Amino acid sequence: SFKSHIYANWLSDQTPTFPLLSLVISGGHTQILYMPAHNDFQIIGTTRDDAIGECFDKVAKILGLPYPGGPSIAKAAVEGDKNKYKLPHPKIDGLDFSFSGLKTAVLRAVQKELGLPISHPSHDLKNHLTKQQVADFAASFQKTAIDILLEKLSEAQQSHPDVKSIVFAGGVSANR
Repeated sequence: SFKSHIYANWLSDQTPTFPLLSLVISGGHTQILYMPAHNDFQIIGTTRDDAIGECFDKVAKILGLPYPGGPSIAKAAVEGDKNKYKLPHPKIDGLDFSFSGLKTAVLRAVQKELGLPISHPSHDLKNHLTKQQVADFAASFQKTAIDILLEKLSEAQQSHPDVKSIVFAGGVSANR
């Protein structure tokens, strides 16, 4: 649990206090920044492959949901069971992220759920999924992706105990 103040446009309209951590999450970036002051920052965690927003887009495509993936997955997830499918958390040392394995895990879980071989084209899977399966996969994926972000952010806060604020930025920060 976070002891710092958390700022995002939907949580607070107050000015963050330095030093702070910023979680930058978008289609092109997944980063944790440590900022002791304005215009003074260090990237302390970054993605090693797909950014989280790109992963949301790719999973949405597998599930037959529209682009951009974040809002469409959030909408589908409302009716889903977030605990239905157990998806892996990548084992990456330090504060870096990896989301390509999560995308592949969703693909393999969908193929397994449908009883289809891994050679079955991913673009056709949507034609075999029920609305409830889509909702359950969306909810399970969304929960896993957010849990991964929060785990890394918690690690960053523990390694930077002087942090007074946490800021969320980037397009994915607007997701439900």
